[in-house]
Amino acid sequence: MTEPLSQPMTSQHVTLMMDHGQFYLRGGLGDEENEFPLLEYALAAQPNSGDGLTMVVLNPHQNNFEMPIAVELFDARPPSDDDEWQQICEDRLEVGPEGVVQIDSTTMSPVDCAVPPGKYLVQVVGRGFVNYGWPGETTPGDTWRIRLWPDDGTATRPAIQWNMPGYGVPENAELMSEPVPYGNEEPSWITVFHEDGSTEMVERVDLEQRRLARSEPIEQVAGFNGGQTLAEFDRDLVVGLLATDAATARRIAVYCAKAACVHAGLADLPWVRPALDALAENRTPPAPFADIAQINDAFAPLFADLAGGGATTSSSATVVSGRPRTPFDGRGEPRFMTIPTLFSAQDPDPHRAAIETIVHASHAYGLQTPALYAALREAFPELVG
Repeated sequence: MTEPLSQPMTSQHVTLMMDHGQFYLRGGLGDEENEFPLLEYALAAQPNSGDGLTMVVLNPHQNNFEMPIAVELFDARPPSDDDEWQQICEDRLEVGPEGVVQIDSTTMSPVDCAVPPGKYLVQVVGRGFVNYGWPGETTPGDTWRIRLWPDDGTATRPAIQWNMPGYGVPENAELMSEPVPYGNEEPSWITVFHEDGSTEMVERVDLEQRRLARSEPIEQVAGFNGGQTLAEFDRDLVVGLLATDAATARRIAVYCAKAACVHAGLADLPWVRPALDALAENRTPPAPFADIAQINDAFAPLFADLAGGGATTSSSATVVSGRPRTPFDGRGEPRFMTIPTLFSAQDPDPHRAAIETIVHASHAYGLQTPALYAALREAFPELVG
């Protein structure tokens, strides 16, 4: 029988619009530019990773647009109820002076929870899973809980992954470099793993100098969903795009929406083609693409296709030999990653429309994202720096 739980000092309930199979916990002290490596570490040692300032958690589901999360604060580690959950992971998180833990998912809207400043141990647990990858709908019903208590120096407990009946657990991706340990126990040297199997010892101070030498974030895209991630991956593309006029930026957004639809096999479907035609003619697309509130209706034909036994495809998080790793190597189903492009391309700000549509299209392309960018530069020579 499960040991009775002590009562939390505070309890909050939030709903997160989670997509791309991952969500982040931020304490307000981390650098979002460092989150792509954390995602790599999480994919290489599933289901989570963290650096003490940010924690990334993988969700077996590709998406849950109404994912409920209970956030509980304790004064010490609460009694275990592991047997009630399918996925369990722990890490450390320092909360800054603002006293806010932000929970976020890529290209979605974050939610904030009030947590007093300090260093915490964090446990994230989830249950109600139906599948690894596309769950069959945008609200599959998984629920989550986050517990925090003061960091007393004890070790985090080993993670538990959901063992899906008839499947097991997904394979880990290849790890390119070691995660940065938390706190004051950082070694002065780091082992870097190369794709050919060789290793290299690199002094941490050298890596820090390389980090400081990197270009500053692009403030103009700070408020764009996925803007800084795109800028870190292909800064020249973002700089070139921001230098274009409004009309060109809008054409870029429409181009990427169409490219994603073609890539995912949606472009010629009778319920998608009118939307692409309207975007090309600078008109508001017909339903179900006229307003973001219709997004569930836009997904409905894909649900029907799945219910009828239609085939699915999946982007892989595993590195393919000879192809560069990208921050868009998600586990999402390309067709479902493509639908948001038809909404983002309509944003009133042409440059936001272009940036966010490129990001959505990149998630649809996955490991083939460099091919999208090469075609984009060929179609718009002004993007070539």
